[in-house]
Amino acid sequence: MSAQRATPAEVPQKRDETWWLHPAYRGRQAFELDSAVGSMPHRWVRSDAAPERVEATLDEQHPYADLAKVLYRLNGSRPGPVRGFYVIVGVEPGKYAVGQLCADPAVPVQLFEDLVFKSESAARNKAQALREAEPRIA
Repeated sequence: MSAQRATPAEVPQKRDETWWLHPAYRGRQAFELDSAVGSMPHRWVRSDAAPERVEATLDEQHPYADLAKVLYRLNGSRPGPVRGFYVIVGVEPGKYAVGQLCADPAVPVQLFEDLVFKSESAARNKAQALREAEPRIA
């Protein structure tokens, strides 16, 4: 009697193309709008508003110049909101806004004034839904 050895079923694996980014920039954890090192430049917009056109000029001395370069490349070498990159931002204690990273050297994140939640998990769920509805560009 020969024993047949069962081969393990392969588990489909999905590669995370942005594994190298900090979890806050991938929407995996909230980051604070104001911290000990300063405030993240941001602007408030409505989630249903048309994207603002931004100028792609970069001042190398700007504190967020390196982040702007990375976001510009992630956005297909275009300025403006980075498709599929939704983040959660702690605006103040007990208030979490959903935002979107922008390839804009002066304002790297836009926060949606109509998407502010009382819990981080509710904001994360909304950001995930937006991410799934608008996949990243290749």
